[in-house]
Amino acid sequence: MADDLEDSSQWRGSVEERLGTLDETVKREAGLRAAMDEELSKLHVERDLLQALHNTQQDHNGRLTKVEDKLTKVEDKLEVVHVGVQTIIGMLGGGK
Repeated sequence: MADDLEDSSQWRGSVEERLGTLDETVKREAGLRAAMDEELSKLHVERDLLQALHNTQQDHNGRLTKVEDKLTKVEDKLEVVHVGVQTIIGMLGGGK
């Protein structure tokens, strides 16, 4: 009978130790999962921010292209005006 009580006591101690270890492991893993969820949330925010920056950059590039195209047209027209003015000056005799 004493052996049975001793075995039971040892078994109970072993089970309690294993349960304690399991409990600590579960707590640690829950903390790691929470940290992982937080990191994933940050990554989603960063991805959304990068997408917004990309969209803004695309919009600005499109607008800049339009401005550059208009500037080229204005420069071409100014060149025509310059040639015209030089022609007029030459006709007036100012090109001596």
